[in-house]
Amino acid sequence: MVGRVVEGAYARLKGLRDTAYALKNGAVAIPRSFGHDYSKILSSLRDQIDDGFIDFDLTRDDILEDGSANFYYYTASTLSKVNQLIAYLESVHRAATRIVQIGSIYNLILDPELKSRCSDLLSANDHFDRVINQATQVLEERIRALLPDLVSVYGLVLFGKAVNSDPTKTRIKFSDIPAEQQGYADLLRGVVGAFRNPSHHRFLANVSREQALQICSFIDNLLAALQLASIENP
Repeated sequence: MVGRVVEGAYARLKGLRDTAYALKNGAVAIPRSFGHDYSKILSSLRDQIDDGFIDFDLTRDDILEDGSANFYYYTASTLSKVNQLIAYLESVHRAATRIVQIGSIYNLILDPELKSRCSDLLSANDHFDRVINQATQVLEERIRALLPDLVSVYGLVLFGKAVNSDPTKTRIKFSDIPAEQQGYADLLRGVVGAFRNPSHHRFLANVSREQALQICSFIDNLLAALQLASIENP
């Protein structure tokens, strides 16, 4: 949960900074909405993370009043606070490192269909259980494509009929070595119990983007193994 909060705040702060630079164009002040947005991000970080984030608040010294009810924020001092908080998140909460790691895992996913069906969901702000839902669907559909007679079979029944732990009795053979074939059979059944069924039958509120990516990468490996497997008529 903390990782998602840091990641989201970091991305929003960088967006604010880019907006401020675009608006700046030599201007001394920027709209008060900018300062309000920054303060909301800072408040959210304090509410959800055990860190006081001391000395990052905008103060009255950062406000430029125009003599009416309107006011603005000094561009230089406000941007300074934004940049300080960005640097703090990078240094103390490893925000940039987390995003680099996430990108690295995503780039390792090789299956085109899996990547296509999960990329938009992975770039969302929440509800990452949908990634698991789609990834396990891709795995099931790939098995049904290899075994068309099982087109109407789903879940544990599908995996049980498609992959037997005995290489001489299986429809999809990963290995002639019994222990390895059993390993794949166990892995596929585990995917159903641990990932497929929970994501298909209920909302999983606590799945992070990192967890969804890790599961996606795991299923990507299973899809690659399916490509190398042979179809048997036991």
